[in-house]
Amino acid sequence: MLLVQQISKHQVLLGVYFIVVILFLVSVFVIFFYTFQKRKNTLLLTQLKREQEFQKALAQSAHEIKEQTLKNIGMELHDNVGQLLSVAKMQINMGLNQLDPQHKEVFQDARETVGQSLTEIRSLSKVINGEVMAQWRLFEAVEEEVKRLHKSGIVKVNFSTKGKVFPVANTEKIIIFRIIQECCSNVVKHAQASELDIQITYQPEEINIYIKDDGIGFDPDQKAKGSGMINMKNRAHLIDAELTFDSQLQQGTTIHLKYPLNHDPPQHHIGR
Repeated sequence: MLLVQQISKHQVLLGVYFIVVILFLVSVFVIFFYTFQKRKNTLLLTQLKREQEFQKALAQSAHEIKEQTLKNIGMELHDNVGQLLSVAKMQINMGLNQLDPQHKEVFQDARETVGQSLTEIRSLSKVINGEVMAQWRLFEAVEEEVKRLHKSGIVKVNFSTKGKVFPVANTEKIIIFRIIQECCSNVVKHAQASELDIQITYQPEEINIYIKDDGIGFDPDQKAKGSGMINMKNRAHLIDAELTFDSQLQQGTTIHLKYPLNHDPPQHHIGR
C-alpha cells in the first residue's frame, strides 16, 4: 500500500515537472517569437523609412535639377533671346526712317510685335528663374503668372488672397508656385475653360490654395496615374503638403493644396 502511494506521488511529481517544463518551453517560445517579430517589425519600419527618405531625396534632387534648368532657360531668354529681339527692334526703328509712307505701316506693326515679344520673354524669364522669384512673396509670384495668363487671352483669371500674409521659406515657396503654375498650364492646355479662380488663404497653421476652373473636367480615377498628377503630388510631398483633385466631367475641376506650417522645414533661406 505504501509502495503504491509512493509510486503515485512520484507520478504526480513527474507530471508537475513535465507541465512546468512544457510551460517553460512555451514561455521561451513566446518570448522568442515576440522578440523576433519585434525585431522584424523594427527592421521593416527602418527599411520603409529609408525607402521614404530615399524617394524624398530623389524627388528633391529631381526638383533641384529642374529648377537649375529653368534658371538657365530664364537667363538664356533674358540675356540672349532678349538681346537679339532688342537689336531687331532697334534695326526696325532705323529702317523705318528710310521707308516710304506706304511701307512704314507694315514695319510699324512688325516693331510692335517684336516689342510685345520682348516684353513677354522678359516677363517669362522672371517667372521661371527661381532666383528672381525668390525676391517675391508667394502671392506676388502668382500675380505675375496671372498677368501672363491674362495676356494670352485664353482664359479669364480671378485671383484673391485671404488672411494675413506671412513669410514662406524660399525653396518651399518655389515648390508651391511651381505646382500652381503647372495647374494653370493644365487648365490652359486641357480644360477648355473660360474662367479660372485662384485663391490663397493664409491661416495660422497652414496655407490653403484653391484652383478652380469651369472647364470640361475629368475622371479622377483615370487621371490619378498620369505623370502630371504624380509629379505635382511628388512636389507637394517634398514639403509635407497635401494635394487633392475634385473633378467631374463637364463640371470643371477644383484643386486644393494644403501646406502645413507645423512641420520641420529644410534648412534654407526665408523668403516673403
